[in-house]
Amino acid sequence: MPKQLKAAILAAVLLVLFLSAQGTVASWRAEGTVDPTPITTGRMDLLIGDGTVVSKAYDFKEMNSNNLVPGSFAQAPLTLSVAGDVALDYDLSGVSSLPDAPTTADKALSSAAVLSIYAGMSTTNCASQQSLSGEMLYQGPATQTAKFNALRSLDIAESELRSEALCIRLAVPGDAPQTASGGRIKLVLNFVGQQK
Repeated sequence: MPKQLKAAILAAVLLVLFLSAQGTVASWRAEGTVDPTPITTGRMDLLIGDGTVVSKAYDFKEMNSNNLVPGSFAQAPLTLSVAGDVALDYDLSGVSSLPDAPTTADKALSSAAVLSIYAGMSTTNCASQQSLSGEMLYQGPATQTAKFNALRSLDIAESELRSEALCIRLAVPGDAPQTASGGRIKLVLNFVGQQK
């Protein structure tokens, strides 16, 4: 192929490439005024207490007992409430039962103890140590993995505190080991709430 023909073909190819690289650029712009709408967030607080006194961190003194022996239990009602303007679902998110600086007896008692949580039982019957009734939400050891069988719901009623009473029982089985003798328990229930 002659040199001039090669140069002409090369020039034609470069011209095609150069022209195809030149794209069209379009730009659109529109403006308008929008009235700002305020954006607000809801507020929700999961509160806990005895039905009269509620707070985010509640000292559950009703469960204090110095008389837990094999075959006995401590039982008391506990009320969970939602405050604010957003309904929520809540769950048990673990339990601890060991006191600060636990002894061997504390650990043995904590391992042997059985925690039961029921909904739907009257606070009066729960406080008077009646047999557990209603819906069982949890029964098992007081450990960090303790969770309800299903989420519980607290809806918002107009300008009211929506609540649910639970009956909490901590029992020492009749066959608790002798090593649990003299043990102490510090029951801490952890709950978590999330927006529905």
